[in-house]
Amino acid sequence: MTYRLKKNSYLLIVSLLLLIINLFLIIGLASFERIVYIIFFYHVSAAWLSYFSFGVSLIGHLLYLKQNKMNWSNLGKNSIIVGVFFVAFTLITGSLWFNATSGSYNNIYWQWSDARQTTTLILFFSYVSYLIFRSFIEDREKKAKLSAILGIVFFPTVPLSYLSAILFTSLHPLINPNPGEPGNIYWDSIKLFILIFNLFAITLLFVYLIRELKELDIAKEKLQEKLYIKMEEGR
Repeated sequence: MTYRLKKNSYLLIVSLLLLIINLFLIIGLASFERIVYIIFFYHVSAAWLSYFSFGVSLIGHLLYLKQNKMNWSNLGKNSIIVGVFFVAFTLITGSLWFNATSGSYNNIYWQWSDARQTTTLILFFSYVSYLIFRSFIEDREKKAKLSAILGIVFFPTVPLSYLSAILFTSLHPLINPNPGEPGNIYWDSIKLFILIFNLFAITLLFVYLIRELKELDIAKEKLQEKLYIKMEEGR
């Protein structure tokens, strides 16, 4: 008996291979004074993927309200599932990274006064509440419509999270092209190349996860149809 990989599985394999290659590139090429700076590449990539996921969810929800097609609602929901996971990873790695690299934290992993941390946590809980709210509604059409509206209402927390480090007080460093200024350590061609390489690999992972969740939705709908037919036959 031969086992054949699904087409979607190749995306996962390629993504994981690229992430492994990228790890060797980080260790071998992106020289830092402290090994903890490796977290930077995964923290930034996770943040990018979470923002990207919520952006895709916004498009999905808007298209659902315009076209009333369930596949757009599922795209919006699935993108949020992926986004919530990666924004949680962003919060964890961000806390570890800053605690290890910033003297201002003094072994404290969280500061409510830090705008980036606080607004990103608000973003996280907003979309978690979206998933909880959606799970409480049984009617399919009502669930899709109300969750689409809620997903659109929550989206401003995404640009707020990103801009918070610029507009408000935050210990979060920015990639800075100016020599001698905070954030310049990340500004060189090798580190930027590795970061972009990592972003590409993790974006492939996003596509894989969305496709898997889509297949799960299709399987769930087929199962519900079969159960409905059996219930009708049993009457």
